[in-house]
Amino acid sequence: MPYLTMKDGTNIYYEDHGRGETLLFSHGLNSSHLALKPFIDEFRGEYRLVFYDQRGHESSDRATIHMNVKTLGQDMNELIDALDLYDVTVVGHSMGAATVFSYVDQFGCDRLKRIVAADMSPCLSNADWKGGIGLGKWTNEDFMQDMERIFDDVGLAGWHITKNMMNPALANTPAELEPTMIALCGKGFDPLTMGSLWFSLFRTDQRAAMEKITVPFLYVMPETPLYSTVNVDFIRSRVKGDFVLEKDFPGTTHRILQESPREVAERIKAFIKSH
Repeated sequence: MPYLTMKDGTNIYYEDHGRGETLLFSHGLNSSHLALKPFIDEFRGEYRLVFYDQRGHESSDRATIHMNVKTLGQDMNELIDALDLYDVTVVGHSMGAATVFSYVDQFGCDRLKRIVAADMSPCLSNADWKGGIGLGKWTNEDFMQDMERIFDDVGLAGWHITKNMMNPALANTPAELEPTMIALCGKGFDPLTMGSLWFSLFRTDQRAAMEKITVPFLYVMPETPLYSTVNVDFIRSRVKGDFVLEKDFPGTTHRILQESPREVAERIKAFIKSH
């Protein structure tokens, strides 16, 4: 299995396949390259595909230090450097997009050709605006309660966040099915990874970094998004490259790359051809 060792000693699992323009995929919190496999497979045979597991996830080390958004951006930079990547189209979903924003904030866009962000905001907290998580309604008190749940029962925390934010349709799940859903949400989740990165995501404000984006930017918005048009309009008004919004994906939620992999991939391919 291919690994890269980061400067702090953390081993990051990655894969590098194919030839052509380079696409680099960055997954979200409590996800992995395996969760995005059907989506990534839509690009096979047309591009060079690079993807990896973020620290604390799947086949990468369960790091106990540097578990924050700043380091995730540094990990991406080390991967880009090690593989000598240039003119990269980077595709980030949720926390994976926050990783991209962190990378741009620290290292700029010199080695990027395009950015694709799926359902993510540069600032999750709604303390001073309404472009944060939960369509601008999730309060800092909600966040603190999330942290308590994560360290008490990571499955319960995952289920609470899923049914109350990511897919509100699940709020009506029968009570007798909830123990099963809690167990599913807790499967494979690491409390330290989820807790530390959830905390860092809420503490990190990357709104100023949007002005450092000088390449074409595609925002992918599901039918039931985690972030509102306040966030989308803010990003649109700040980025220096061309901005494109794709939002007609019926029946999709925050898990859009898993729910409609082919449809999203086709929109991304069209964006690549036009930019």
